[in-house]
Amino acid sequence: MEPSPQDYEYDVFFSYRRHSQSQEWTRQVAARLRFFLSQELGGKDVRMFVDEEEIHVGQKWPERLQLALRKSKCLVCVWSPMYFQSAWCYSEWRSFREREKVLGLTGHDLIAPLKFHDGEHFPDEAKNVQWTDVSAFTSTLPAFWATERALELEDRLKVFSVSVRDLVKRAPAYRDDWPVVAVDGLDQPNIELMKL
Repeated sequence: MEPSPQDYEYDVFFSYRRHSQSQEWTRQVAARLRFFLSQELGGKDVRMFVDEEEIHVGQKWPERLQLALRKSKCLVCVWSPMYFQSAWCYSEWRSFREREKVLGLTGHDLIAPLKFHDGEHFPDEAKNVQWTDVSAFTSTLPAFWATERALELEDRLKVFSVSVRDLVKRAPAYRDDWPVVAVDGLDQPNIELMKL
């Protein structure tokens, strides 16, 4: 069933910093999260916006990203120092933070973070948030997915999918005017200057 223009198109917006070294790991995590979330939602097809799957040749990707942000119920973000140095990633996170403010929510009530690496070099607002730590299971090697550590990561993602399920189920009614925050400047903005 197609969503109406006055409804969400996606259950989840999957926000991550694209990098050739971690791209395969990110793909695998997104696929497993989609699978486990589908189980948590009773077997229904999970609509997840992942840029490399949803932005097609000829589309204007900035506009497509902005529309997908508005049309998503919640945000799953893969946090690392590089994530917060990307104007696009930072904009995606800030957009959901602004939505929470519009709703009068004080916490990350629409955002489920996975910690990919570090935590020390995050903005203060992100440092004070509960995240699921998968940093011990990150790898740049495709062979990782055939190891026992990958099984441990799957267990974490199963538990994480319960939290994401709760965000999807508690999502507020769709609004056409959900804010989308654009962060101007270079792809390497100074975090200290960007605090809102």
